[in-house]
Amino acid sequence: MDPRDERSPRASATTGSRGPDAGHGWWPYLAPYLVFMALGVLGERLPEQTAPFLLFLKPAAVLATVIAFRLRGAYPEWRGEGARIGWMGGLQDVLVGLALTAVWVAPYLAFPSLRPAPGGEFDPAMAGARWTTLILGLRLFGYALVTPIFEELFIRSFVMRIADVYDRADFRDQPLARYTPLSMLVTTVVFTLGHVPWEWWVCVPWIVLSNLWFYRRRSLSAIMLVHGVTNAALLALAVFGEGWLTDASGEPMGFWFFV
Repeated sequence: MDPRDERSPRASATTGSRGPDAGHGWWPYLAPYLVFMALGVLGERLPEQTAPFLLFLKPAAVLATVIAFRLRGAYPEWRGEGARIGWMGGLQDVLVGLALTAVWVAPYLAFPSLRPAPGGEFDPAMAGARWTTLILGLRLFGYALVTPIFEELFIRSFVMRIADVYDRADFRDQPLARYTPLSMLVTTVVFTLGHVPWEWWVCVPWIVLSNLWFYRRRSLSAIMLVHGVTNAALLALAVFGEGWLTDASGEPMGFWFFV
């Protein structure tokens, strides 16, 4: 049976109720991303003193958007098999996330010239030294929890499925985590372009390798965990790893530019 056929048992399992999305169904995936981008643009135009507030507002607004759509019946693919992790699978996801952290960091250790110019790094003391722990907690909330949720819904659930059937079928009738050369290419390009150019060197191997893991796990929650572990590990390196590693030129490396 053709897996693109909406009568396919597996495709039907991911479709479920259309909920509020009787039309094209794009908004539950696009809206959180648009909220994230809009608040990012707004933050660039507001005084620096508002940065701590935006550090909370930006992820909170995005998460609220996701929750609002989910409560209205969106993301049926993020239930049942698509939400299952399991203890053993979760442990494997954590290990994969840590391995992908190494993939993200290694090129900048080996080739220091790939790193961005100094300036613009995340400042945990942006609200004063006494608020550093709170600021780091807010950054962890946005970077390691909210970002993996909305980005994986967009990339792995929406982009990966719509790439193969854009004008021929409803993407919601397609199964999760089905490999095709086109969807692999499109997810790689879209994910990479969603990051700043100096990160492109590591975006490509990260998304390709995590796609391979997603094909094995077939669970949105699992790939969100992988993504969250990678981001949390990068933040931990920034907090605790200052000078711990030296780059190829022998200079101690800081990690705040990652977060």
